[in-house]
Amino acid sequence: MLMDAHRLPRAAQGIGLKPRHMAELLAERADIDFLELHAENHMSAGGPMRDDLAAIAARYPLSVHGVGLSLGSAEPLDDQHLARLVHLVDELNPVRVSEHLAWSRLEGDFYNDLLPLPLSEESLEVVARHVDTTQQALGRQLLVENPSLYMALDNTLSEADFLTELVRRTGCGLLLDINNAYISAENLGRDLSDYLSALPLSAVGEFHLAGHSLDTEATPPLRIDDHGSPVCEAVWQRYAQLTDALPAVPTLIEWDTRIPSLPRWLEEAALARRYHASAATAPLACLEPAS
Repeated sequence: MLMDAHRLPRAAQGIGLKPRHMAELLAERADIDFLELHAENHMSAGGPMRDDLAAIAARYPLSVHGVGLSLGSAEPLDDQHLARLVHLVDELNPVRVSEHLAWSRLEGDFYNDLLPLPLSEESLEVVARHVDTTQQALGRQLLVENPSLYMALDNTLSEADFLTELVRRTGCGLLLDINNAYISAENLGRDLSDYLSALPLSAVGEFHLAGHSLDTEATPPLRIDDHGSPVCEAVWQRYAQLTDALPAVPTLIEWDTRIPSLPRWLEEAALARRYHASAATAPLACLEPAS
């Protein structure tokens, strides 16, 4: 069961927490249900930003989203990084804790990117072990996010089968990033409806929505997960269908480059509420695109 789910209203909407917006968020309660922060930006021992974070946590429910745990690394998890994550989660008591199906660390070196891993029985055992270790350390469920992909890897398991088995083995949840799923389908020629229908949707504990860009200089053109623009219409349509199937799942609007003003970001969250309220009637097993 998800920790502290009662702290969020049904179909809650959230945005990311950025330093430039902290003063506004503290000056007046924004019309938003929760805020999500990147764990690695708040692992320092103290300082003014830490004080502001404590004040934010007293006013808004928080979700902690990790980007550096490196669940897909073949080597053991970084004990110090995990300990800092546990300390932050214990301090903030967030409503969700999540990480990526990716790797970013090798032989002591950290790569500032979320790198994909080949999906196989061997990598599944590694990721499951790391998820188990993380959940035991946290004392709560971890949500694992599906990746955005730009090339096909030498997989022996499909991504949906991999995530389904990961959920079964560890009891983790899924953070379903609909933009990532759309990007991967477009870039790899994957059938998005088949992919979504094959996921264990009952395990989804949070949605992510974001904008992306199109690199037309690549051959063929690639959709890039840059979180630097409004959500596109095709992703909104999928979101409406998924929220019709999963009406209680909270939604986070990401925006990490070309960050807008707080009022503009809140407009995007309000748009998510409208799409959610007018969700198309779509059967759970057949999430076809709207015509």
